[in-house]
Amino acid sequence: MALLDGIDNQSIGVVAPLMAKDLGLTKTSLGLIFSIAQIGATLGALGFGPFADRFGRKTATLVALSGITIFTYLTALTPTFAGLLLVRFAAGIALAGAIPCVLALGSEYAPLRLRGTVASAIFAGYPLGASIGGVVSAYLLASYDWRWVFYIGALMPFLTLIVLCFYLPESLRFLLSKGGREDSIKRIAASLGITIEASEQTATPIAARKTKVPISRLFTNGLLASTMLLWVLYFFCYAMTKIMVVWLPSLLTDIGFGVSDAALAQASFNLGCALGMAVAGHLVDRFGAARALAPALMLGAGSVALLGIAGHSFTLVLGAAAGVGLLIGIGGSGAHSIAATLYPTEIRTTGLGWGMASSRLGQVMSPMLVASLLSVGVAGSDVYFVLAVFPVIAAFAAIGLGASINRRTRAAERHTATEQTMQVTAAG
Repeated sequence: MALLDGIDNQSIGVVAPLMAKDLGLTKTSLGLIFSIAQIGATLGALGFGPFADRFGRKTATLVALSGITIFTYLTALTPTFAGLLLVRFAAGIALAGAIPCVLALGSEYAPLRLRGTVASAIFAGYPLGASIGGVVSAYLLASYDWRWVFYIGALMPFLTLIVLCFYLPESLRFLLSKGGREDSIKRIAASLGITIEASEQTATPIAARKTKVPISRLFTNGLLASTMLLWVLYFFCYAMTKIMVVWLPSLLTDIGFGVSDAALAQASFNLGCALGMAVAGHLVDRFGAARALAPALMLGAGSVALLGIAGHSFTLVLGAAAGVGLLIGIGGSGAHSIAATLYPTEIRTTGLGWGMASSRLGQVMSPMLVASLLSVGVAGSDVYFVLAVFPVIAAFAAIGLGASINRRTRAAERHTATEQTMQVTAAG
């Protein structure tokens, strides 16, 4: 699912110059098309968490995947600017809706000690998909009309939808919380090598109905500072990655590179991003948020600035793009790993969804920022010096987040120790 999200985001970025020429779109119009998809994605990230909590992770994933198929296909058929705004808005809702469900599902089946690692490994499919999308798009554009990029982009989620209908398991915790479906519960439990007693199947739904969790739980029990800092980290990391995905090809063609060269530079960024996102969870699990993410993000700021001075050296552009992908990817995927471990099970999907909504908000605003800078005459190379501020802010958020998590952990340990002392005293 994450891979398909990456393919779609990359496709619109690579074909944007050709789409603009064919349909008579300006750079400002392209910026609005890029941003409207992220507005839809913000709503999808906010809404699909509660939807999944009510109807199931699998159901929500299949609904989202159906939307991806339909609206990716319609992107190729829509001839007007207004139509593209509507179609990309709907596609954004579907694309963003599936990811929190998939991350929560993966986290719930992962061992506790590997929960962050699994979350980041899953989301590493996003840049990997973007890289595949860039290479495939470059091949298709060499021989076919740009619309074929979206035809193929719709076929892949359609085939995936068929596979997931039959083979994707529902969350065992969700099934227990809702009651019924004993056959599914027993089958999944057997595959895990555990036994679910009949009493557990009837007792858990009653407990679940008594403990409906409000969204305000994201800000209570010592989570306020951590949640806010996590949102800042999400916002600036994914604002930067979105700019690289949708604007890098256009900025490179503006300074003289060909469309194929721009697609290869985009692939270099996405391969670096895939590697960074794959290892982020392991780094966070081992070193903590601040020590794992802050140095990477500071170095990422340097890589962004390097793109501004790369000039016409294609080798330097490739290296800088890969560096941005690797280092900012660590920060962005690290946010998923932190969210997967920060929040308890009953609010994990909501925590992931609302955190990703913050990232989508950054992706809404950042393309419009670049469009505004270009429209007032800022050179494409100078844009990167402005954007280098983004990972610096994210680095400071990671430092604050690490401190906040450590304070909350120490407070929980003190509370546990106090309770144990009181129990011993009472027993004496």
